[in-house]
Amino acid sequence: MSSAAFDSTSGHAGQVRFFNPGPVWVRPQVLEALGGPMMSHRSAAFSDLYGRILEKLPKVFRTTGQAHTLATSATGVWEAGLVSCATGPVLACCNGSFSDKWGEMSQKLGLETTLLKAEWGKPILADDVKKALAEKKFQIVTVVHNETSVGTISDLASIAKVVHENSDALLFADVVTSLAATRVEADEWGLDLAVCGSQKALALPPGIAVFSVSEKALAAARQKKFRGIYLDLLDVEAFGKKKQNPTTPSLPLLYALDVQLDHILAEGLENRWARHHEMLAAVEEWAPKAGFRFLPDAPAHSPSVSSLFPPEGVGAEDLNKAMKAAGWVPGSGYGKFKSSNIRIGHMGDVDVASVKNVLAAYAEQAAKILAATPAAAKA
Repeated sequence: MSSAAFDSTSGHAGQVRFFNPGPVWVRPQVLEALGGPMMSHRSAAFSDLYGRILEKLPKVFRTTGQAHTLATSATGVWEAGLVSCATGPVLACCNGSFSDKWGEMSQKLGLETTLLKAEWGKPILADDVKKALAEKKFQIVTVVHNETSVGTISDLASIAKVVHENSDALLFADVVTSLAATRVEADEWGLDLAVCGSQKALALPPGIAVFSVSEKALAAARQKKFRGIYLDLLDVEAFGKKKQNPTTPSLPLLYALDVQLDHILAEGLENRWARHHEMLAAVEEWAPKAGFRFLPDAPAHSPSVSSLFPPEGVGAEDLNKAMKAAGWVPGSGYGKFKSSNIRIGHMGDVDVASVKNVLAAYAEQAAKILAATPAAAKA
């Protein structure tokens, strides 16, 4: 099946007007699934539901190992990995707001932390990671595959290769806006923890995190005496064997996840990745013609969220205000680029036709703003 043959929108092709980079647009069929009946999370019926999820979820991570859920954002699983496994120095690769926060979290947990910093909008380079590993022995390396705050993707496969060839460190990866949007290979790349939130390319409402975890990471956790309770990966593993969560899960979101995993696997991961890259290609073709400029340089453009400077003379906040007035849900810049950038979230179940429609709307609203700008202000 080609990416064009599958209607990712389930009947809403060309109609999506929601382009926030997360939470993203959610298909009505998924929203309907949230209304499933309540039941005990220790019942056989729940284990049937959760067993289906645990069977399908590893396929999305491309692992033959374990994948689980927690009723938290992806940030909670960042912390779960650190509190469960960290006993030595951490190398935190930082190139945007979220990767910076993971490094800050490591520091606040009292872990010896080295920050490998790249300029916001620049990818993390495997060579820089290799140099850092040559200078010091690290137990854990953290990296954000696709930095949502600046629309920048790093070459995680190359980074993983460097980490495994030059150290025994655990590799923890945030794949929040790359999982189900572009290639993520938990087993092939040796990702010891791969963390994703529900509200991005998985195209679910927010409130649940999904993750894969390696035997190497679990072995490290078994060597650690104090792992807390709620975020203990060994508890998650133990209850997963019973097709349960350690604590009360978000049952509505699990109903939705069950439905959405079927949808993702029916499309096919390769087809889903291709559709996301087609959406990015549409933005790349449009941007220079419309006077917009990417924050990152190619080939670091994210396949799921584009971070763009508007044409000269058009304020990003004014542009988004105009887009909202025209009936669109746009995305603003983030962090230090909040007032100067727009972000277009082209991920999840959004289709290429809808992306082309929102791009035309951005160009139209930018032209209107420029036309209404006094000549003196343009000079």
